[in-house]
This record gives sequence, C-alpha cells and structure tokens, in this order.
Amino acid sequence: MPLLLALLVAFGVGLLAERLGWLKPRSAWAAALVGGLPLWAGGIPAALAVIFFVVLGSAASRLNPGSRDRRGRSAFQVLANGLPAALGMALGSPTFFLAALASAAADTLATEVGSRSPWAWHPLLGRVQSGTNAAISWPGTIALLGGAWLFAPWAVWLGAPVLAVVAGGVAGATADTLLGLWEDRFAWWSNDLTNLLATTAGGLVAWVLSAGVAA
Repeated sequence: MPLLLALLVAFGVGLLAERLGWLKPRSAWAAALVGGLPLWAGGIPAALAVIFFVVLGSAASRLNPGSRDRRGRSAFQVLANGLPAALGMALGSPTFFLAALASAAADTLATEVGSRSPWAWHPLLGRVQSGTNAAISWPGTIALLGGAWLFAPWAVWLGAPVLAVVAGGVAGATADTLLGLWEDRFAWWSNDLTNLLATTAGGLVAWVLSAGVAA
C-alpha cells in the first residue's frame, strides 16, 4: 500500500477512535502516524496489532473509574506510546515494533490494575497508597506480565521471536516504572517523556535479544 494512502486510512481510523472516545479531539493526526506507518510497512497484520493495542488500553482505562486516561489519550500521549513502535516497523523490525507496543500495553495494564490495589511499594518511600507514581503492586505486576504476553500471538503472526518480544515488553514496562522516579525529581520530566523512553527501551531490548538469537 502506498504511504500516503496508508496514512489517510489510519487518519480515518483515528477520527473514528475520537468519536468512540478512545482518543481526545484533534488526536487523529497522531493516530495517522502511529497506525499509518505500520500499515504501510507491515500490512494488515501490523495495523491490526496497533488497533489491538489501542482497544486494549482503552478498555483497561474505561474499566478503572479513577483512570487518568478514561476520557481518551491526547495526541502527545499517542505519539509517546506508539511512535517508537511505528518507526521500528517502518525501519523493517517487527520485533522492535511489537516489543514497543507490548511495553506500552504492559505499562497501561499495570497502572490501571495496580491503582486499584489496597497498597503499593515505592523504591524510595516503601509502602505507599496505590496509584503513587513509580510504585509497584502484586496485582499490577501480574497485569504487566500478562500484558506483555498478550503480544506473543502477534509475534508468531509477524514472524518475530516470541520470547524477545515478551522480554522487551516486560523490560520496557519496568523501565517506565523506574523512569517515573525522575518525574518526581524534575518538573520538566513529563509522563509522555517517560513513555517515549520506556517504549523505545523495550523495543531495543527485544531487538538486541533477537539479534543475539540470530547470531
């Protein structure tokens, strides 16, 4: 499919996502990049993987009454969570692509499930209220692992090494938690920056692991 057509198709899907409340208004242009590049480079399977990721995150947010993403993601949130994956697919790496998506999905599920836990543990503060930035809980950790494994079937479909994709997803989501410590320390360090770095880290971990297996 030509790149321009793929971007237009993804833009149309983004407009539909806005209507459904999955994205905030005027976020379709970001969805065009995040969905259009994989559609162009990886075809229908890659585009469906992106849609699966969006639906999964939206469902998890809507099931949590206290979710900050309950009213949909902004354009910058879309780019922070999905652009590294899209670029990875555009550069010819389904492994990077899926691991970056798995990182974002695992982190989203960990956040939405973990915030409903009675308490959580913070690396610096110890036991804290659930939902505290950079804190972890057993329910959230289980959700994180489950979120990463949800992309195993997609790895099979796109011909990527399953364990590398899952490991990358776990690594990226874990990095997101650790990077959250910097959000508390620096006013200019936003959650979008954390997401961007974490999804990139997850993709890189999977890419390195897959390169080692191939060697």
